[in-house]
Amino acid sequence: MPTAALPRPVCNDPKAHFGLDRSYTFLNHGSFGACPGAVLAAQDRSRRAIEARPIELLGRSVEALLAPSRAVVASFIGADPAGLGFMVNATEGVNAVLQSIAWKQGDEVLALDMLYNAVRKSVQRMHTTHGIVLREVETPKDGWCGEELAELLLSALSAKTRLVIIDHVTSPTAIVIDLARVIRACKARGVLVLVDGAHAPGMLDLSVDTLGADWYTANLHKWTCAPKGCGFLVTAPQHRANTHPLATSHHFGLAYAKEFDWQGTRDISAWMHAGTAIEFFERFGWAQVRAHNHALAVWAGECLCAAWQVAPLTDSAGASLGSMCPVRVPDAARANFSNVEALAEALYAQERVEIPVIDWKGAWHVRVSAHIHNTAEDIERLADAMRAIGR
Repeated sequence: MPTAALPRPVCNDPKAHFGLDRSYTFLNHGSFGACPGAVLAAQDRSRRAIEARPIELLGRSVEALLAPSRAVVASFIGADPAGLGFMVNATEGVNAVLQSIAWKQGDEVLALDMLYNAVRKSVQRMHTTHGIVLREVETPKDGWCGEELAELLLSALSAKTRLVIIDHVTSPTAIVIDLARVIRACKARGVLVLVDGAHAPGMLDLSVDTLGADWYTANLHKWTCAPKGCGFLVTAPQHRANTHPLATSHHFGLAYAKEFDWQGTRDISAWMHAGTAIEFFERFGWAQVRAHNHALAVWAGECLCAAWQVAPLTDSAGASLGSMCPVRVPDAARANFSNVEALAEALYAQERVEIPVIDWKGAWHVRVSAHIHNTAEDIERLADAMRAIGR
């Protein structure tokens, strides 16, 4: 039995706030999850208002429409609103930064080999056009620890390193990196830092400006549950004049936030209601939401390791976890499938469990997400489903 305490729900029937199909067990909020019904309703009202007066509202009032949401988001993540630009997602933010740096042939981008694959591909594309080189630091097969991963990265810095790209929470392995240590060391050596914080808002208590990275990009449609297509890029003051969105439009070079607000005609309703999503969870208290999700993720890890008789993948007591937990796939289940995609499909189609299965250096694990709508019964359902797959 797990030694970790099972958290109490943050409210009565948390699932009622989401439109998730209850015939499935949804344990993949980390990819992108459900948006609360109240937030979707508010977004729909804004869409209808814009359609009623499109030129007035979208054409002339875009900055006024986005200003309230920007203020809420900036306060929530601890950032200067003037340096916050809305993006569709963190990948777009990474690409905006990569396109804004004045590269020299042979400049090195350093990252852990746990970086998100879309980010890897983005840097590889820049190698083709600008001659920059991506160097990935090899990380352990298991036994992951956020402090040790930070040290591995820093030990690999070289005279050629121009930019470090570091995940705040690693996507394939769900580990919270000791980000402050990385940023301090890089600043001392004059190395630029781009943080891919895709999972961090809503999972971690953030103070982006205090961290002091050159750029911090993240998603709001994951743990904050904003409408899909909602992220941001925070840029330090010294880089704002040279950091631009991928779409060059009429406000190029005028002011950072103004330039990001207008990137051409698009549906801005998701950005308008990022603040609505943040305020929705404030009714429960964000500290309580984060504590619940973390405690459930730790409990889930212990429960599944015991049920499947597998060893933990992370350091003790969930110290390097946020709201997700990686757990080894038992050998009996793996033996029936040729790849992780087939196992994930079987869990979904046969057992009605939605969860990612990840092949990390030849070993397979599931990445369990815990949000307020998840319960112990969801975790136990996954445990039973994997055992059934194994049989």
